[in-house]
This record gives sequence, C-alpha cells and structure tokens, in this order.
Amino acid sequence: MTSATRTLRARRLEAVALELFTVRGFDAVTVDDLAAAGGVGRRTFFRYFPTKLDVVLGQLDDALAALVAALAEVPPTADPTSAARQAFLQVNTYSPGDEPALRRRLALIETVPEVAARAAVRYEAWEAAVALDAAARWRQSPDELRPQVFARVVVAAMRGVFTVWLASPDAELRSLVVAAFDDLGRGFG
Repeated sequence: MTSATRTLRARRLEAVALELFTVRGFDAVTVDDLAAAGGVGRRTFFRYFPTKLDVVLGQLDDALAALVAALAEVPPTADPTSAARQAFLQVNTYSPGDEPALRRRLALIETVPEVAARAAVRYEAWEAAVALDAAARWRQSPDELRPQVFARVVVAAMRGVFTVWLASPDAELRSLVVAAFDDLGRGFG
C-alpha cells in the first residue's frame, strides 16, 4: 500500500469517525462501528489509529509538526509575538471543504471530557514548542518565566479563537487569529 493510499484511507476513516461521533456521541461509537463505517476491518483501523481518541486528536500532532516548521521559517530577528502570529496563521489555513471536519473535531475536543483531557496533554507540547521558539528569540532559557507565560497565553488564546469560531458559524478563522494576536501584541510586543 502506498503512503498516498494510506493517507487517503486514514482521512476517510477520520471523516467517517468525526461524523459518527457528531451524530451518535463519542461514547456511543465503538472501534468496530468506526471500522465498519470506514469499510475496513478492526485490525486495519488500528494500523491507522491506535485508539478512537487518536482519530480525533491525531490531527493535533500533525498541526504541531507544521507549527514547529512554520516557527523555524520566521526570521530569528522577529519578536516572539510576530513569529507566533505568522506561524499560527500558516497552520490555521483551511480550505472551505476542510472546515466542517475541523468544526466537528474542535466541538468534540471542547465537549467530550475524555477527549478534552487528552487534548490538554497535546496542548502541552504546543506550549513547549512556542516557549522554545520565544526563548530563542529573547535569548533566554525556555524554562524561564517569560517564555513559559508567553507560550501558555498564546496556546490559550488559540483555544479561545477556536471556541469563538465554533460558536460563530459566520466568523472567519483567520480573522479571529489576527484579532487574538493583535490583542496579545499589545501585551507582549
């Protein structure tokens, strides 16, 4: 199986899973339900996703890798707020066709306690990446207070952006990201 086939199958399983979770509820859907709806066997499902939680949260890992790459592309002379703004704008560029799945994913993260708890662990990795980048720009250790506070505020701001975006179907995600970083820039610029 080629990696393109693997990716297409994983994306199809993800789309089917997000739809089932939305319609029936996360707890009411089993891995067997997901495999059957995706047209694969249980073992094949587990080749793509170690758990049903990973169907929802795996995208966060991909986005984290994209964020780290985007931060690395910002010139080292940029201040941390500008660098984070550019990186988060780059990572949060979705086609209109991708937005419904993103909305389903984020709604599950916000409303299902088990998913929210696991997402919190992944957000810690996002905070670590932002702290590491900010510390390098400020020429500090990532363990110092300023990069730690900055990183937590940035990730919390992005979570706030997603909460507002979910509640406002007509809101444009990129505009909310810009507005959030405008507010952050007044405090961290």
